[in-house]
Amino acid sequence: MNASARNLVSLFREDVDKKLEMSVPLSLHTHFRIGGPADFFFQAATVHELMGAVLFARRLGLPHFILGGGYNLLCDDLGYRGLIIKNTSAKISHNAESELAVDSGVRLPDLMRYCTDHGIGGLEFLAGIPGTAGGAVFGNAGAFNRDIGCMVSGVTVLDPAGDRLRYSQNEMEFGYRTSRLKREPRVVLEISLRGNPEEPERIEARIRDNLRKRTDRHPPMGVACAGSYFKNPLQPDGSKVPAACLLEEIGAKQLKVGDAGVYSRHSNFIINLGTARAEDVRLLAEELKNRVKDRYGIELEEEVIFLSADSPGLPPFPG
Repeated sequence: MNASARNLVSLFREDVDKKLEMSVPLSLHTHFRIGGPADFFFQAATVHELMGAVLFARRLGLPHFILGGGYNLLCDDLGYRGLIIKNTSAKISHNAESELAVDSGVRLPDLMRYCTDHGIGGLEFLAGIPGTAGGAVFGNAGAFNRDIGCMVSGVTVLDPAGDRLRYSQNEMEFGYRTSRLKREPRVVLEISLRGNPEEPERIEARIRDNLRKRTDRHPPMGVACAGSYFKNPLQPDGSKVPAACLLEEIGAKQLKVGDAGVYSRHSNFIINLGTARAEDVRLLAEELKNRVKDRYGIELEEEVIFLSADSPGLPPFPG
């Protein structure tokens, strides 16, 4: 450890009162299992720790990136020249009207379990979607023609000045797999979600049904991938064209670069077959995009975020 790194670690301990790790492989913290070492790494267990780490990095001008569940993310083979902050804040509560207050680091499977245990319905469409609540809000995750944005009543963020702000649902500007957070550098701290009282047995039954539908075609949780790789292209009339159908027609399932391949049961999943590198995935994705463009004149857009080693930091929460 050089003198400047030792000094930074010491300053972090004084400022946040927590230990800062060094040279942590990002392959251990992303579902793709791809990524070189981050110079600095911190796991924030609470919203307070999350804010402290972010404000510390901002004061020092240290590039930083907030990691949620490690989905929808492809990390550089060279790692990251800055601070990765992994958000594991996990507090959930609700009021008498079944409105949920959820830390941004809450895992969606844990949110489903909480809703079932406390008889709060309306969010079952999120069952089977990996990642965190913060990542879901960042990218407006959804399934079965619904998305999390329609259930949001408010989002508390940390703005660049270090102030806590609360955005209403309208102020979040939710759209298909997007929100204003993809355009503005705001850190999601907490989310308010509208639910409705319901019998736990009915909630659990819908969750089981949604999980069955997803597992019919989606890769099992043990398969290394980042989720759907491309967004479904939007038509001029607002309807969506399934990216998987376009990819199926251009022979995606037969393509492979290094140890990066296309999942055999769904063409919109690029998977790590064992030792894939980020460069393999990116080359394969580019080939898929080129073939679809040549055949249909449609430009596919990545849903998965690529975090380069020298990135100054992206709007937080890729997943």
